[in-house]
Amino acid sequence: MSVLIKDVIKFSPADKKGIKAGDILTKISGHEITDFLDYQFYTKDSKISVVFERDGKTKAVWIKKGEDEDLGLGFETYLMDKERHCKNKCIFCFIDQNPKGLHESIYFQDDDSRLSFLFGNYITLTNLTERDVEKIIEMHISPVNVSVHTMNKELRVKMMKNKNAGESLSVLYRLAENGIAINTQLVLCPGINDGSELRYSLEKLGELGENLQSIACVPVGVTKHREGLFDMPEYTRETAAEVIDIIDEFGEKFKEKYGTRLVYAADEFYLKSGRALPDGEYYETYCQIENGVGMWTSLKEEFLEEF
Repeated sequence: MSVLIKDVIKFSPADKKGIKAGDILTKISGHEITDFLDYQFYTKDSKISVVFERDGKTKAVWIKKGEDEDLGLGFETYLMDKERHCKNKCIFCFIDQNPKGLHESIYFQDDDSRLSFLFGNYITLTNLTERDVEKIIEMHISPVNVSVHTMNKELRVKMMKNKNAGESLSVLYRLAENGIAINTQLVLCPGINDGSELRYSLEKLGELGENLQSIACVPVGVTKHREGLFDMPEYTRETAAEVIDIIDEFGEKFKEKYGTRLVYAADEFYLKSGRALPDGEYYETYCQIENGVGMWTSLKEEFLEEF
């Protein structure tokens, strides 16, 4: 694959070697460049070869640069190609529940492993090719954030309406075996993937070992804009409390085995159940705070520190 060079920073290493905007980048140090991760990974050395095309002719140059110095090339998009659209039709998808008439970007469903590494986005693994998996392992792209939802293969297919949703879970084990850190989330739906199914998922996730960094359990969000969508129930005081009990049970088991709680319930479960939220010590490093896990406790602690 080749990538159009949009800009070249003046006096940069690439500029000094005569590379110009409009040239087409094809290889760096013998490796094809398909996206920004390739570009970053293969330009980290202090001496690299760059192959590019201009007016249908192939040119090659050797470039020496500082260890942390960028080549100085700019591309049309940050990723150097388009974001990957989600191929699932999850019964709980929050984007499907948005009202009409909003900005176009609000309705875009991404499922891009590169955004998981660069910006912390969660991916489902169903969009990964074999080359994508090999790249994550080769480049040691870590951590990877994965929307698991359930470890029951058949149930995952039903929940995500994607025939590959179950088999794609095997990627979790490959990543863990190759030292890739993994954060996971389970969007829990009442009577579907909680209860005994939640127990099963936590047991199987626990088998990933030390490279499993965290598990966030968040309740499904339900809006009034669900015309034609799955008839999704909401959590009640009782069912939310049941989820917390299971999470606390497994949290204690994980803490005894791995020295860390690993699994946490989102704040909404405590608010729904009417139970008091745990203190800061419970959340350890607040590793899933952006998923709404421990957010209220952290805010309260920060506020009280000022007085």
